[in-house]
Amino acid sequence: MWKKVIAVLIGIVIGYWFIDDFDPDSLKGKRVLVTGASTGIGEQIAYLYARFGASVVVTARRQQQLQQVVARCRELGDPTAIFGYVVADMANLSSTEHVIQDAVQQLGGLDILVLNHIIPHNLGPWTSSAQNLTLLQRLLVVNLQSYVHLTSHALPHLTESNGSIIVMSSLAGKVGIPFVAAYSSTKFALNGFFASLRNELIISDTPVSITLCTIGLVGTENALHYLKEFGSRVSDTMRSASPADVALAVIKGGAQRTREVSTLTCPREPFAS
Repeated sequence: MWKKVIAVLIGIVIGYWFIDDFDPDSLKGKRVLVTGASTGIGEQIAYLYARFGASVVVTARRQQQLQQVVARCRELGDPTAIFGYVVADMANLSSTEHVIQDAVQQLGGLDILVLNHIIPHNLGPWTSSAQNLTLLQRLLVVNLQSYVHLTSHALPHLTESNGSIIVMSSLAGKVGIPFVAAYSSTKFALNGFFASLRNELIISDTPVSITLCTIGLVGTENALHYLKEFGSRVSDTMRSASPADVALAVIKGGAQRTREVSTLTCPREPFAS
């Protein structure tokens, strides 16, 4: 009897985690632009889209890393798919239009826009210093305004393709986490803007979905480095999700046109191995 009960429970768990409406084949031939894709989550997102048969353009500041990502995408992807990159610094808002235009030209259109880039910075208290104010201004430009600019330039193309926007936000955009006040403010603003824009698109019958992703601690090199500033006790006890697992959860949410995705507790998935 107990064996039957255990078998049923295992079946329920497997069904909960792995059986869903996600069809990887639905991404074949999709034209995808991923920002902040030279490393970390963005890099893994690009690889998974390539594995699922999509054409992918990646953008970031570092050309050499982008070239390596594109080379890996070609190894993983469909031989007929298109893979390319655009070098751009999102601190320069005028570059956002160029990024969209270049990506659309390479891909022949745009189906999915993944907004993933941020400015990494050290953790620290808000002391009302000039440095605090300067950092806040930089973060507002890159972590918020560039997202809005990219979206504005991409919307005509996404409307034409019934496309999707995937926005990488953070737990810091839901909860006031100490020592990241400037960063947290940009994520709260990001959530507010895209939630409002989503409702406007629904009201106007614009066929573009917006998926907001609440990301917790992820085991990227940058994240773990900054976490260690609080001491090994914190960094050793906090559980982090892998970039590949987070990437898969994000891609699935976007493909299903889900309103929100949370990776605060992110299970390992077979595609991410």
